[in-house]
Amino acid sequence: MQDTQSKILSLGEEILKKIESQSKASLFSKDFWYGSIMEWSMKNDKFKTNMFRFVDVLPALNSGDDVAKHLKEYFSEGGKTELPAVFNVGLGLGSLAPGLMAGAIKKNVTSMAKMFITGENPQDALTVLKKARKNNLTFTVDILGEATLSEKEAMDYQRRYLELIEWLAKDAATWNEIPQLDRDADGSIPKVNVSVKMSALYSQINDKAWNETKTILKDRLRPVFKKGMDLGVFINLDMEHYGVKHLTVEVFKELINEPELRSYRFFGCVVQAYLRDSFQDIKDLTEFARERGVPFTIRLVKGAYWDSETIEAKQKDWPIPVYTIKAESDANYEVCASYLLENYKHIRVALASHNVRSLSAALVKAEQLGLPKNAFEIQMLYGMAEPIKKTFADMGYRVREYAPVGELIPGMAYLVRRLLENTSNESWLRGKFAEDKTPAELLKDPSVGLTPTSPLPVKKEGLFYNEALLDFAVAEVRQQTLAALDQLRRQLPVKVLPVVAGQALTTEKIYQRKNPSLISQTVAEVQMADNAMAEKAIQAAHKAYASWKKVSATERAAILDKAADLMLKKRYQLMATQVLEVGKPWAEADGDICEAIDFLRYYARHMRELAHPLRVGHAPGEISQYIYKPRGVVTVIAPWNFPLAILAGQVTAAIVTGNTVVMKPAEQSSLVAQGLFDILKEAGLPTSVVEFLPGYGEEVGDYLVKHPLTTTIAFTGSKAVGLMILKNAAEVKAGQQHVKRCIIEMGGKNALIIDNDADLDEAVDAVLYSAFGFSGQKCSAASRVIVLDEVYEKFTERLVEAARSIKIASSENPDAYLGPVVDEEAYTRLMNTIQQAEQKYTVLFKGESPVGGYYAPITILGNVQANDDVAQNEFFGPIMALVKARDLDHAIEIANSTEYALTGGLFSRSPANIEKVKKELEVGNMYINRGITGAMVERHPFGGFKMSGIGSKTGGPDYLRQFMEPIVVTENTMRRGFAPEE
Repeated sequence: MQDTQSKILSLGEEILKKIESQSKASLFSKDFWYGSIMEWSMKNDKFKTNMFRFVDVLPALNSGDDVAKHLKEYFSEGGKTELPAVFNVGLGLGSLAPGLMAGAIKKNVTSMAKMFITGENPQDALTVLKKARKNNLTFTVDILGEATLSEKEAMDYQRRYLELIEWLAKDAATWNEIPQLDRDADGSIPKVNVSVKMSALYSQINDKAWNETKTILKDRLRPVFKKGMDLGVFINLDMEHYGVKHLTVEVFKELINEPELRSYRFFGCVVQAYLRDSFQDIKDLTEFARERGVPFTIRLVKGAYWDSETIEAKQKDWPIPVYTIKAESDANYEVCASYLLENYKHIRVALASHNVRSLSAALVKAEQLGLPKNAFEIQMLYGMAEPIKKTFADMGYRVREYAPVGELIPGMAYLVRRLLENTSNESWLRGKFAEDKTPAELLKDPSVGLTPTSPLPVKKEGLFYNEALLDFAVAEVRQQTLAALDQLRRQLPVKVLPVVAGQALTTEKIYQRKNPSLISQTVAEVQMADNAMAEKAIQAAHKAYASWKKVSATERAAILDKAADLMLKKRYQLMATQVLEVGKPWAEADGDICEAIDFLRYYARHMRELAHPLRVGHAPGEISQYIYKPRGVVTVIAPWNFPLAILAGQVTAAIVTGNTVVMKPAEQSSLVAQGLFDILKEAGLPTSVVEFLPGYGEEVGDYLVKHPLTTTIAFTGSKAVGLMILKNAAEVKAGQQHVKRCIIEMGGKNALIIDNDADLDEAVDAVLYSAFGFSGQKCSAASRVIVLDEVYEKFTERLVEAARSIKIASSENPDAYLGPVVDEEAYTRLMNTIQQAEQKYTVLFKGESPVGGYYAPITILGNVQANDDVAQNEFFGPIMALVKARDLDHAIEIANSTEYALTGGLFSRSPANIEKVKKELEVGNMYINRGITGAMVERHPFGGFKMSGIGSKTGGPDYLRQFMEPIVVTENTMRRGFAPEE
């Protein structure tokens, strides 16, 4: 082992000397603007972050004034107008104001992009590629582009890939063979090598619909792979973010194992060594290659998405898929490379790295195995580490550049990743070319002294963490979801009965709850309570209050925690109920369960804190304590759109604070509500602390609101009903000794503003889901999109095409982007609204709807003015109004023009515009550069003002206090002139 390490060190030192002997042995020239910017970035993290953000937004800026504005916002500090001196380098302009610098800086950034991108089109790139061949470097071409948001864009990518393959193959037919580049140990290899991104070819990749997604992806890739085979071109399937890793591997294996493609050896895929499961993938792919009988190639890379993979995993509380210490990635790279070289008989390897240590280890291994130099190849990125490439080429190795082709704007994401690599604190290139690390440091064995890290995110003690959503990329998760749906179907229809004072009751009123996805199927037969039952329920809850309020907060909180654990245990069962009863798609149903669990745990935790009396004042001889006491019977009237989460949040907030509850769920979600009631009983909640009273809102709901024993009303629903409750609650009945408190959420007409410099890839995707997730039936849904004039046409075109590509289907179908609306009443109302709107507005898009359920079509309306009814009224369905604004001030004015103030947001890359919107947009929950739905407990306490409701935010630090009365107890501790010491 030591002998091997000595050989690696010796070879590495030899390579480093060859690199240093070159006259231009540097990562970037310090004489030019780019080099100076990179130097500055490596010394100043804040500047580095802002530089990346500026480079990212720059292509979207259409004027010198815009460039100057963003320059100042990103880089000027303390109100100064001048920019850091580094911006003057290479401009030859001296110290100038941002306005005069703007053009020169944009030109320099464009030139910087051209360092990493071979050309804006294949024709431009070809000149660069041919020149590289003359320098003994070959290539693999990748098409850069915007995120694929629609099937139109996906098919365009497929066309471009096919044209690229054909065009390059035709030209390459006239190229002279260069043996070092065009032959391997088995003979001739293709001169043309093309890398394909799977996600570019299908806009609706869906983990839940695993097999359907795979089928479509293979259908899209097959012509590309076949074209490559027919024309003798190497086709490589790129690896992207971890979310599609398993899908990519399966698609690749199944595709190249098809009879038509099985005999072709010039296919390849990528394995990212920074992934914890990469070595297992290497072994599985090697075994697959052995079974296939024809070798293919694995491009072994470190991986380019480390930051985003780590952040996203921590946000979701999922295991971190990447190694969190760079040395682990480097060590794993060597293990993977060694294994692939050992299995050369079955599989080939392309060693993609700029790290001389990693490459030296692989080369020593190859030599020990007796493999010739052309049995594998070395790959590096175009535009980076030229001295390293030249060194390996001069040593006789086949060196291939990863050579992107594409326009500057869509290529900026790629450029930013390259800049991150260049300036990363742990970058090998930075260590070699910028920090002058010693050969010993650069060539150190990464496995020495390495302690393996855990993939689980580190949780800090004392902090609240949200329940993790399911990962539908895991086969077991999909299987359990399908099994739960199948099990529930066999039990239909389920009987739902009121439970009052511990007794299940029957009535003559039966509500037949239909499956909104399949109206021929009855999900539940709900016995609807009457007023006599309501009276009995509220009396029983009032009686139970006398003892429940004396139960300690610790014991009450423990019941909530136990109930949360039971919800987690029954997760799939609860999901299935929502899918069938209210038409929630899989992921939406799972999100609702997680939110319910979060409410229970968060409120239990918060009540433990509130239970401790707060000392107020500091006068000697006196002790004053601020304490909270419950109010009495709480009436909870919950909605169907978040059938478990909102109901559970309202009910458990009331009981954990010492109140008792009469729970009246929405008619449409009574079966879900019964599930909550059963869980609370199983968790140990005493009889009558919660009374279960399914019934009609206009009957028992109204009766409960007006009852003199009701002290507090928690309601979520329409504005009309909410205002009626407020009016009725204000009337004091005979014998009533309290003023009723109302905690009421009444909906919204929520707007997303799209700024001129918005990232449209992200904006279109977020707008689409914010508007149409769960068929627009969220009080937070984006029903207005206010787009600045400059980007209106481009945004609208991409949005409409993206909407055209999404699927409306039964909520049981894992492929459904959205399902039906909740019932016939909602369907009829929405269809009438759409019909009327079609007469008054431009219908930019109206989708197709399946039959057999309450499927309202996606409808996008244009030519809408700020004061039009479709821009002012809440419709609670998949209807979106696009409104054009002159500028940001006008957009804010439009957004604030409604009577609601619930959610809203902005897509912008202007720091100043973001700050302006933060101050001026009238919403309770504001979201910047993300969708406006999906609020999470504690992270995004939820609730609005104006006509969106009254009361404090759910899932926030003030919510429980609304269910209690603050009491101050003051005791005089002085006796006969003495007071005890404190």
